Amino acid sequence: MPSARIYDSVEQLLSAERSLDALIVCSPPSFHFNGVISGIRAGIHVLCEKPLTLDPEQFAVIQTESAAKNVCVYSINNWAYSPQWARLLEVVASGRLGPIRHADIRVLRTRPSISASPNDWRKDPAISGGGIFVDHGWHNLYLMRRLLGAEASIVDVVLQPKGSVDDVATALFAAPAASGTMHLSWRAGERSNSAFVTGEKGSAELRDDSLTVKANGLEETTRFPEKLSGGSAHPEWLAEMWPAFEAECAGVGRGSNLDEAAFCLSSIRAAYATEAATRA
Repeated sequence: MPSARIYDSVEQLLSAERSLDALIVCSPPSFHFNGVISGIRAGIHVLCEKPLTLDPEQFAVIQTESAAKNVCVYSINNWAYSPQWARLLEVVASGRLGPIRHADIRVLRTRPSISASPNDWRKDPAISGGGIFVDHGWHNLYLMRRLLGAEASIVDVVLQPKGSVDDVATALFAAPAASGTMHLSWRAGERSNSAFVTGEKGSAELRDDSLTVKANGLEETTRFPEKLSGGSAHPEWLAEMWPAFEAECAGVGRGSNLDEAAFCLSSIRAAYATEAATRA
């Protein structure tokens, strides 16, 4: 924007702009913590792109200092607000499928998303923190948690290629009475998103632009005008997410988003620790 004011650092911005309602951090991952903690210490709410952080110590600081300042820190979870996932999560929450017993999530891409910078930071672990299990993993981890419940945990993972930035990841999850599988790829022959959820009373299958629910002897298919895998920027999903961010800023359900972020963080850490142990 021609009229936008440009600053050399987030600290300079926060010292000059005294009437901000919130700080939105959308830099590459390695810069997230500095932006988030600067916003907290300035006493304003923070909305941060994923991953919020991949460092447990940084996460603890964010929790402690945001609570002390009484401000909200919210990690973007806009995939849950896409029309397809919002509908699927609504069906699961309604109980139509009964208790969930298994969930499968698949994300296929032919390459990483295009970067605005000259080099692809998504494949530079010093900036991204990892490969596809960070980039696409974060979103699909909180979706898996919503399907299986808060007690879900990652139990095994295979990352490829070994000893390098992962561009294919397959993970297994367990909950007290359910299981889950996730497959993510930057090396697929097609671009698509899908999910399959089974419960004691029925099942739901999401395939990009359709959702088919089979329960109680009935089958219902919902068609969506756009594919879930279509494009990489989703401003309309962010708009649907915004009321949830505003609610946490107002103190309603404050911390529930950070609980999701903690699950994503611990799952990614466990996955890379498992891969490192395998290499050793």
